Amino acid sequence: MKQIDYKAIIIERGTKRKWVEVISDLVVDDMTNLRHAKFLIRRFNNSLEKGEKPRRVMRTLNSEFKPPISHNWGKVSFSIEKGGYYRYKCANCPATGKRHGTIAYVTPDRNYTIYCKGK
Repeated sequence: MKQIDYKAIIIERGTKRKWVEVISDLVVDDMTNLRHAKFLIRRFNNSLEKGEKPRRVMRTLNSEFKPPISHNWGKVSFSIEKGGYYRYKCANCPATGKRHGTIAYVTPDRNYTIYCKGK
């Protein structure tokens, strides 16, 4: 799992209206920025409401902003919990998460953000 950050130039089909969207997301495979943007736009276009126009990705740009720092996970449970996961807690903030089986990354619990805000 990796973090990708980029800007995508989006155009509304049939018009000259275009804008820039800043996108920050977690992806599992080695997805490129352009492929990820096209995936998001395809998902949007497949769920259009009445009156909405389809969109198209013109191009992507590398982001000028730096992503926030990652959590500093520490193992809390040393035996497997019911459900097949280990419990983790961030050393820098109150975030908790789970690591399932032999997967290398910790999945933060829903009520915490993906990245650490620090102390």
